[in-house]
Amino acid sequence: MRATQLLPLAAVLSLAAAHPARAADCLDSQSAARIAGKLVNEMFHDAAGRPERAWILVLDEPACLTGPDEFDRVEKAETLHVAPAEQDLAPRFERLMGKIVVVEGTPFGAHTAHHHAPIVMMVSSIAPR
Repeated sequence: MRATQLLPLAAVLSLAAAHPARAADCLDSQSAARIAGKLVNEMFHDAAGRPERAWILVLDEPACLTGPDEFDRVEKAETLHVAPAEQDLAPRFERLMGKIVVVEGTPFGAHTAHHHAPIVMMVSSIAPR
């Protein structure tokens, strides 16, 4: 390939690296990831019927998840259940409710009655987009 042909490719690759994961790219349960969506707080019920609130990231496009465990294989999810990994992040979630945000963390597949979306992420970082 000529150098002039490589420049557009390099530009596209650098842009892709700078942006959060697009929903078309599968998340990996073995790796940290960044993804964007609208942060909302919704009421759900656990297996015993008790109400509980959960932070939900509503995605622009569906996401998928890969991983070694059966529950880590998610073909299509329009939402992620997100939660602060550290208590000091909780106030940021409150301030950013209803806004488009970028979250970072390691995703995994839902596997308990307390998980309210097919993909769950303990969030290590959250910021407005």
